Amino acid sequence: MKKLFLLTLTFLLSFQINAQLESSWWVFGDNAAIEFNPNPQNRSTEPFIAGSGFMQDEGVGTISDDNGNLLFYTNGSTVWNRNGAIMSNGTGLLGGGSATQAAIILKAPETPDVYFIFTVGNAGNGPLAYSRIEMQLSGGLGDVVPGVKNVILMDECAEKVAGTIKTGSNNAYVMTYARQNGTSTNAGTGNFNSLFAWEVRGIPGTGISFVNASPVPQASNGNSANFPALASENDGDRGMLRVSPDGTKLVVAHQNAGFGGGTNQTGAWLYDFNPGNGQFSGAGLQLDSGPVYGVEFSPSSQYLYHDISSSFSPTTTSNRKLVQYDLCEETNIIASRNEFADITGGSRGTLQLGRDGKIYVTRFGTSFLGSIDPETATPVYNPTAIDISPGVSQQGLPVFIQSNFASSFTVNDQCQGDATDFQLACLPQVAASVWNFGDGNTLSVTGPGIVQNTYAAAGTYTVSVNVTNVSGDVRDFTQDITIYENGIVDPVDTTLLDYCDDDNSGSEIVDLTQFTADVLGTQDAATFNISYHSTQTDAEMDTNPLPDNYDVSVGTVQVWVRIANNTSPIDDGCSAVASFDLTVSTTPSVSNIPDFELCDDSSEDGIEDFDLAGYLSVIENTAGNPVDVSYTYHPTQMDADMNTAAIDTTVPFTNTTSPQIVFVRLQNTNEADCFGTAPINLIVQDLPSISTPMNIEVCDDAPLDGSSDFILSDQDNNVDPTGLNTVSYYNSLSDADSGNNPLPNTYNVTGSEEIFVRSETPDGCFNTTSFMITVQAAPSIGNAPDLTNICDDSVDLNQNLFELSVQDDIILNGNSATDFTISYYTTDADAQAGVNALPTTYVVPFQAGTTSDLLFARLEDNVTGCFNTSQFTIIFERCEIIFPEGFSPNNDGINDTFSIPGLAEQYDNFSLQIFNRNGSVVYETAASNYVEFAGIPNSGVLSGDGLLPTGVYFYVIKYNDADIEDTASWVYINY
Repeated sequence: MKKLFLLTLTFLLSFQINAQLESSWWVFGDNAAIEFNPNPQNRSTEPFIAGSGFMQDEGVGTISDDNGNLLFYTNGSTVWNRNGAIMSNGTGLLGGGSATQAAIILKAPETPDVYFIFTVGNAGNGPLAYSRIEMQLSGGLGDVVPGVKNVILMDECAEKVAGTIKTGSNNAYVMTYARQNGTSTNAGTGNFNSLFAWEVRGIPGTGISFVNASPVPQASNGNSANFPALASENDGDRGMLRVSPDGTKLVVAHQNAGFGGGTNQTGAWLYDFNPGNGQFSGAGLQLDSGPVYGVEFSPSSQYLYHDISSSFSPTTTSNRKLVQYDLCEETNIIASRNEFADITGGSRGTLQLGRDGKIYVTRFGTSFLGSIDPETATPVYNPTAIDISPGVSQQGLPVFIQSNFASSFTVNDQCQGDATDFQLACLPQVAASVWNFGDGNTLSVTGPGIVQNTYAAAGTYTVSVNVTNVSGDVRDFTQDITIYENGIVDPVDTTLLDYCDDDNSGSEIVDLTQFTADVLGTQDAATFNISYHSTQTDAEMDTNPLPDNYDVSVGTVQVWVRIANNTSPIDDGCSAVASFDLTVSTTPSVSNIPDFELCDDSSEDGIEDFDLAGYLSVIENTAGNPVDVSYTYHPTQMDADMNTAAIDTTVPFTNTTSPQIVFVRLQNTNEADCFGTAPINLIVQDLPSISTPMNIEVCDDAPLDGSSDFILSDQDNNVDPTGLNTVSYYNSLSDADSGNNPLPNTYNVTGSEEIFVRSETPDGCFNTTSFMITVQAAPSIGNAPDLTNICDDSVDLNQNLFELSVQDDIILNGNSATDFTISYYTTDADAQAGVNALPTTYVVPFQAGTTSDLLFARLEDNVTGCFNTSQFTIIFERCEIIFPEGFSPNNDGINDTFSIPGLAEQYDNFSLQIFNRNGSVVYETAASNYVEFAGIPNSGVLSGDGLLPTGVYFYVIKYNDADIEDTASWVYINY
């Protein structure tokens, strides 16, 4: 299947698939050991790190069996078995403790469980020698065979050794760099200047393997043992010797030449090698003239890498550079130089291919190895590719047979059902290729390019390709590749995805391994590894796996699962990723649910029907409206806990006692075990007491329309003497029961009306009553005519006399005199109030200048007390004035003044003048200052002189009113 995301990583396969596993374990440096696990996706990030208890500054050798299990390792002088113990006879080997490539281990070509260790000494002073290891000895832990130990092939050589498989066989070649006239018994003379190769042979079918004692004769040098190198390489002791994985190229690196008195040349030189016959060739292409220590080829042998480093150990100013060359075009190699890394504080060190196709770079004195992805024209150096702590990197890494890493083409994505990419090395030089993918599919391609084939089934396939390059050369390549079963993430049982935070800690521990069986489905658990991650990127990169017991916070978290084929040696691991959601819910809980209170009905029996379904909104709000929660009611706590005997909420619930407790269960709908319970009090409240007020009867008042306004709240204290309830008034019982349409406080009643009263407690319980309001009609009253004062002989001219009773019959207006009472008043207010009634004979002083006034009649029903009023006018007429003809001002109390009764009372603007017989005015007065004449003049020459003489005097009264004729007459004064 196609993975969710394809990680484009190239994995390089060798011609000998099993041989590659021999490089699984590396033991090196200071207590450093890593395992390139056959299933790299099982690593946490990179190869497994282990403390080895081993210490070696430079070259080491390590070997694993065909299954990748560690067998033994060596620093060139001592051999340790896989348990870290020194092998029997495993000390005293001739390898140098400070040699660039102190040892390389080769598997015997035809002898099972036999290995050869080839060692070189320090600083060009030691031999190239070999020792034989037989693993069946010491109970399978292996021993160094005493008779085949330190067999010298070259008496003295540089700190360089390399090996490759002989083409078409299991044999191998081992090579070194030494003096041209050196032999196994003679160090030779002069500087190191020649290459030598020895064949490690086996006789097929015999179980016999051995090392040829003599070097392979070099035809280009007259079949001499040595192949001469350029003079500039003389005495090049330190630095690596490296043969390409395809066996066709060889590089000699010199980091600090001159230890034998030579020219102290440095640099790196490229030669050709024929892995079919062991022949060196080429003039030696100088790649660099600087101090070169580490060199390595890419698995396809297309790219060559070396460092430039002068320092033995890093300092703050030391420097190390990494350089790449493309070897596809021999005429363009130098021009292809690419210096892609400049490392401050770097030091010299080994470069070594790993099983994952990367080149690893030592980092002296650190707990990291750097790396390069080599099959690209634009390589990138990663300084922290592998954390080897607690180990520490030094200068050396294990030396292996480079053929283990050879690949004629690169393969990308070896997963069943995916498109597997095939790319030839030196692709720009390819003119055409014809592919046989080993599954029945073939493909012919013109020009360079990546080709693809999709394998329907997992298995090992032999892929062959016939390649024609642009120069017309034709070559055939064959390579076995393995297609691995692709992982499929099967769905996870959704019932396992929901959890409950039952301890209210804010999270829940979830065992992720419970999902593994679902994810695997029918896939083989031994073949596929399952890991869980918090992000898609982590799942795809197989980083930061979650612990099996994953602490999931309340809420929903996305978990990514990765299923990877653990038999696949590629980083992608034929993996698939998918996700599922884990939900941790809080335990639903609620407390202090408000009592569910209902008011008793008129039966007052304490039994009511409770709408429990409707009350859920109150519970939800009290609980904080949690999501994914369902609610049920139960009669007992046990029933709520066990989720039994749920109360049917589709019908009202009738209580049996008050208060009565029922229990609500809050159930998380995602997790059956996630619930909470709480009690609810069902309470039937008593009806409030209510007092019925007295009926109200009122008389119609002005205007007499049969209606009257009432302040209803005046009845509140009568209805609810406690003052604790809310009292409201209605014109129907239904409104009073519902509380709808309350009457305004000031309410107008016409005739007779029943008023309904509602008294409601703060809890909403209420009771009702009613009372009557009657507006009684006012009696009909007659409108009496005007009434004039009486001017008969009995009238005192100083007063007005009215006989009011003459109006009674008209006021009664036909009503019975025995049933009604009539009274009269001077003001309407008195008439309305019924106060200050006038006597039937109404006498008042004359009111000068006033011709009329109003009186008010009140007709009152003797039974109801209701009354009506009307008004009529009283007219003040002037009574006839009698002028006296004389008076006697002698102070006897009888007629002492000229008194004119009614004058001043009836006329308010008159003037009076009295004349003597001579016509002189002796007295004058007026209404405004009227003083009766007492015989004493107040005008004229006699004014104030005493009484006037007896006699007749004349007077004139002017009324100063156009409608009234003035009066002129006489009066006699006598004493």
